Amino acid sequence: MQNAKSFLFKGLLVTLVATALFAFSRSRDQNVSASYSLSPAGDVNGDGYADVLVSIFTNEFGVSKDGKVQLFLGTGNGLGNTAVWNTEGKGGTNFGESIANAGDVNGDGYFDVIIGASRYSNGEENEGGAFVYYGSPSGLSASPGWTMESNQANAFYGVSVSSAGDVNKDGYADVIVGASYFDNGETNEGRAFIYLGSASGLSKTPFFTAEGDQVNAFFGKSVACAGDVNKDGFSDVIIGAPGYDHGQVNEGRAYLYLGTYMGMTQSPAWTGESNQAEAAFGNSVATGGDVNGDGFSDVIVGANRYDDGLSNVGKIYVFEGSANGFSLYPDWTFTGSKIDGNMGISVASAGDINGDGYGEIIVGAYGYNPQDPNGDVFVFYGSPTGTINDFIMIDKTKYPGSFIGQSVASAGDTNGDGYADVLAGVIKGTGTPWKLMVIKGSSKGLMQGASLP
Repeated sequence: MQNAKSFLFKGLLVTLVATALFAFSRSRDQNVSASYSLSPAGDVNGDGYADVLVSIFTNEFGVSKDGKVQLFLGTGNGLGNTAVWNTEGKGGTNFGESIANAGDVNGDGYFDVIIGASRYSNGEENEGGAFVYYGSPSGLSASPGWTMESNQANAFYGVSVSSAGDVNKDGYADVIVGASYFDNGETNEGRAFIYLGSASGLSKTPFFTAEGDQVNAFFGKSVACAGDVNKDGFSDVIIGAPGYDHGQVNEGRAYLYLGTYMGMTQSPAWTGESNQAEAAFGNSVATGGDVNGDGFSDVIVGANRYDDGLSNVGKIYVFEGSANGFSLYPDWTFTGSKIDGNMGISVASAGDINGDGYGEIIVGAYGYNPQDPNGDVFVFYGSPTGTINDFIMIDKTKYPGSFIGQSVASAGDTNGDGYADVLAGVIKGTGTPWKLMVIKGSSKGLMQGASLP
């Protein structure tokens, strides 16, 4: 086992060399590739420590294989050394392509999780499915307590899943599921579905749906709870459509829908775009937490194919909440600097990693440049003025030929020390198993990578 060492000096760029491992064997076949999904699970067993979900699903010669999802429990010393819960998909479903904390959908005091499988087939090929597993004092249920599918061939329902928060303020968490290839008048316009929680669990009928209303918009490719952006007490959601055209081809668009007593507003309260062709704005969306400490939730949007002199360097945008919602223009942006660096291919709130009361954000740049193939993960600090260019760059020099940045997430507070921890996956390692970096927060920021045997 190796202990990672990392150092932080705020205001300076510092590289963290963080090593950790995750219990998946890798194939040596160059035609086999794998993808990670990472997510905080909340506290599924009510012990006061945040838990973590990790998944891997593979493609061999372009054919989707079975996926696997594992749960690691938080403890006073951080994440436990062994997965305490496992579940697998069957039949090449991309099970685990998307995973998320679902919140407490049945009000029993334990967090639940939701798993997407975009190639799930049950009557219609590749219709997709979503599965919710309930938390309890003994952890997650062995079988899903709720399942749903699109009932449309090749809709790829479950390509994205997330908690929606509590959109109608009834005390139960709700969930949102994206189906980016859903057709309803326009081919591949995409659709997102919200299901309400209750004492008996999630509804079987969607309470709210919205669509891209444009051919190849791929609405729902990304979905997330936005938090409460206007501080009215209702959770809001943000949805990405990276193929949307509005003046520029495939510039992408993100949509904000507000929660109300009656559920979601039927029309988006806000939309944002990249104004650059092929930028894929909205390929990733996430809550940013509260980056400026004003009590309003903020959001992050990634445009990983944004060009800035060099192609596909990527760009990230932060929009800050207010009593009036979001402004037309981002409050902060950051543009990548590497050709085909794809900054913003993954984005997430990092929580408050240093306990200063301001939320940080974590961003993945999963690059394809043969001259610089490793990828990067960045954590940007919050402040009274919002997100700033102070950042930590998490590097993976221990594993040459590997990639990081495809999936990033907050881990929550896995060791109960009051500071949020962060996650980054390592894939395509040369001569190494798949790995998971878990890097702990502290009063001095991100200080040490944990190791899982």
